Amino acid sequence: MLSVRRLTLSKPTMRRYNFCEHIKGKMMVYDVVIIGGGVIGCSTAFHLAEKGQRSVVVIERDFLASGSTGRCGGGIRAQWSTEGNIRLAQASISEFERFKELTGQDIQFRQGGYLLPAYTDETARQFKENVALQKRYGVPVEIITPEEAARITPAVQIEQMRLATFCPTDGVANPFLVVKGYSEAAKKMGVTFLLREEVVAFETEGDRISAVLTGNGTKIGCGAVLNAAGPWAGLIAQKASVNLPLQPFRHQILVTEPTEIFHQPMVIDLDHNLYFCQQEEGGIVAGQTDEDEPPSFNIRNSHRFVVDIARKLTFHNPRLGALCVVRQWAGLYTMTPDAQPILGQVGERRNFFCACGFSGHGFMLSPAVGQVMAQLLMGEAPTLPIDDYSVERFRAGKITREKWVV
Repeated sequence: MLSVRRLTLSKPTMRRYNFCEHIKGKMMVYDVVIIGGGVIGCSTAFHLAEKGQRSVVVIERDFLASGSTGRCGGGIRAQWSTEGNIRLAQASISEFERFKELTGQDIQFRQGGYLLPAYTDETARQFKENVALQKRYGVPVEIITPEEAARITPAVQIEQMRLATFCPTDGVANPFLVVKGYSEAAKKMGVTFLLREEVVAFETEGDRISAVLTGNGTKIGCGAVLNAAGPWAGLIAQKASVNLPLQPFRHQILVTEPTEIFHQPMVIDLDHNLYFCQQEEGGIVAGQTDEDEPPSFNIRNSHRFVVDIARKLTFHNPRLGALCVVRQWAGLYTMTPDAQPILGQVGERRNFFCACGFSGHGFMLSPAVGQVMAQLLMGEAPTLPIDDYSVERFRAGKITREKWVV
């Protein structure tokens, strides 16, 4: 066992500020107010600014990437079971590949691929169907044999494996550097970031939100509002009299001490509820969602998680049992009933938009989601399909569950 060791809406009506905390209690006006300084909010802010909309403010109750973004595993993949996620992922990977060119920031994007082993006949059958769909949209994914999987990495157990899928363009990146790249590039283009300001209420006029109020007494007049508050998006929506089917669940991750580099891809084992990869420094990063845990905002660590992950990792490769755990942490998956996000306008306020409920894959879809939300906030038709992500799907009962979530 692993041992524990440690819309454009209008022109700006006042002076712009950048990363400001000195204007508390003031009245401000912006065309777009983004609630949430994680990767979705920062990506949207960047893409708005790129399109020429600079009258944008991002409100974050703590520091940038302090929520789910800064606690995620950093994985990026196009291997999904629904058309929408595949297309959003493909567009996102393209932007991740060009990220330094776009923002000037190196995000440590390493495309070592994703390998998904199937250990049951049902999973193998599902993989074959999904790969056919992925190929239809240009994903360079292949079904491979257990022996081929072993040649890609010796870290997976092949004796019980039916088959596996592998996509070489999938990979991992540093979430903090992605947020840093988006936010600093947006700031240079005139976007404002209000840190340590918590949204507490909205003012309304007719069918619109007219102002956002914070706990520090700041009032921000607005043309449109984007709720990108991650696990707290449901609470923010309630302040606008909107009920969203969102539930936060604890998701835990650990990293081991470094060992020699022997493993390149990210492995997602859906049959055993596990993912893991090896960092460039040699540590093994592994995570899972506790399927028996009720929804909550709990981000405390648990010993049970370490024991569970140790059992799963040593199932794949017994040599990992000699490694010590150096750090563990927990974050939140914000789940929807179909494990797919809610994107677009919601509720009776026609200028209130949401980008939330990503069910564990918001980071990897953030470039494309930022593009789409910027288009919507500018009054443009989205260039990627998001009809399936309307909140109305739950009322209509027209949902397709994303099956590849761990």
